[in-house]
Amino acid sequence: MGIRIDYLSPTLYLVDLLWIGLVILNFQFSIFKKKLFSFKNFWIATFILVNILLSQNRMVAIYGWLRIMQLVWTVWFLKNNKELAKDYLKYIIPIWIIVESLLAIGQISKGGSLGGLWWWLGERSFDFNTIGIAQMSVVGNGLIRAYGTFSHPNSLAGFLLIVWVWWWKAKPLTPIFIGELPLKKGAVLKTNIIFDISWWLVFWLGLMGIVMTGSRTIWLLTTLSLVFFIKKFFGDNKKWIKIIISLVLVLILAIKIIDFNYTVGDFLGGWDENGLIKRGQLNLASLGMIKKSPIFGIGIKNFLVNLPDFQNESHFFWLQPVHNILLLTLSEIGFLGLGILIWGLNSLFRNKKFNKEDWLIIGIMLISGMVDHYWLTLPQNMWLLTVILGLI
Repeated sequence: MGIRIDYLSPTLYLVDLLWIGLVILNFQFSIFKKKLFSFKNFWIATFILVNILLSQNRMVAIYGWLRIMQLVWTVWFLKNNKELAKDYLKYIIPIWIIVESLLAIGQISKGGSLGGLWWWLGERSFDFNTIGIAQMSVVGNGLIRAYGTFSHPNSLAGFLLIVWVWWWKAKPLTPIFIGELPLKKGAVLKTNIIFDISWWLVFWLGLMGIVMTGSRTIWLLTTLSLVFFIKKFFGDNKKWIKIIISLVLVLILAIKIIDFNYTVGDFLGGWDENGLIKRGQLNLASLGMIKKSPIFGIGIKNFLVNLPDFQNESHFFWLQPVHNILLLTLSEIGFLGLGILIWGLNSLFRNKKFNKEDWLIIGIMLISGMVDHYWLTLPQNMWLLTVILGLI
């Protein structure tokens, strides 16, 4: 359309240089010889070739498939080095959470990006008046939504929630001080005190970071995750039910107090009023693309290339991927590609027994993926999805 936009620009990230180093250090030709050159992979390669040839922009499709191959190799590598990677994540995840959440606090306080070193780590340059910047309002005051080093607050929110839950899974909160308090007549009261400052620092900063993104879907999923872990922490003890009921009653009471003189919107709002309509239009465009090429798809990473042809009669023109990972997948690789994807995931998890935390992580990704696209389109989220697939 003559619009200068960088969605389709081939990009080399710092993480790519690190990945190249990882491949060089772990390259084993014998593994490639055994694994890659097989009959089933021949048909997969044939599908990829057809998908590229059917693409409106073949260079973008080639770039997209190279990215996918990069991530597939990483899943294979992590699967074969699972315990080592999990040990490293125990130290890396707190750094992710603390750094991103503190940056989010700084952005909210300043009303824009901090710049400097943060720009080199991925922070966008923006302030409250930047066109298209995500906003919300609290008690009538307009605020930016925290971006961190991500391209959108929703992307940051999904990332933070997944690593937050993984942190709980990798390092569950346990009592570290057990003592006895003396009572009258020689009796003692056994106490079980939870006092792990580092754990609570990661917990509260992660929660603050999620809140400041203003992502309502992730807010809801965070609430459900908290219920899950409160229940798990108390186990068979029914105290968790009392805690949940108390929190719900306090929330209802607060809403009632607010509604007495004001509406909830007077205290919290400011989101895009046309968000649902825009998403609906993208869904319709996606269905049109699926109808156009149901078997092989329109080409990987070619959704945006084709979008102008399917939004001619739309009330809104929004250059965004469809906010639904299932529709996006079907649009770009068709039903045959989806079948290959399901077969690949089944092979990856064939002998895997998921625990409750694993199902929670998968559920968060699937539910958030039904209303957004970042798990398949934005670099940090795609890499995190890759890590989860390799280690879960």
